[in-house]
Amino acid sequence: MTDFPADDPYDMDARLLARRTMTLVRSLARAAGEGTHHLTVVLAHPSGFAHAECLIEGPVPNEDDPHDPLAEAAYLLAVTTMGVSAMLLARSLRTDGTVTFMSWMVRDLTAYPATAEQSRSAYAIGEDRPADASLAMTFMDAPELV
Repeated sequence: MTDFPADDPYDMDARLLARRTMTLVRSLARAAGEGTHHLTVVLAHPSGFAHAECLIEGPVPNEDDPHDPLAEAAYLLAVTTMGVSAMLLARSLRTDGTVTFMSWMVRDLTAYPATAEQSRSAYAIGEDRPADASLAMTFMDAPELV
């Protein structure tokens, strides 16, 4: 007989939350495709804003280091299950040298795609950049993340 720890409902919820969060991150990596992707998560909460940034190589993120910035970004996404919203921003350097930008609004770990124009606004907010810095970038309608 194999000994398994007693089921702890809070532990199950934490594991489920971690699984849902990484499913969202992996879905974004697949949607972003080949290339290097700079992800930014900006979380709005009652006392202000929090943000995390990480780099992933698409279409599969490296999940081996628990102290990696990817874990911080995933944590902020997980917090969206507590009644707050976050912006998920993806600036991608494609293998052909082009740069694209997409964004999503995230609530309860569900990503709602933004249009190219909404992503242009999100870029100005989330990246804290002047509008003319976006000229070398192509803003895209974000796809559904599944």
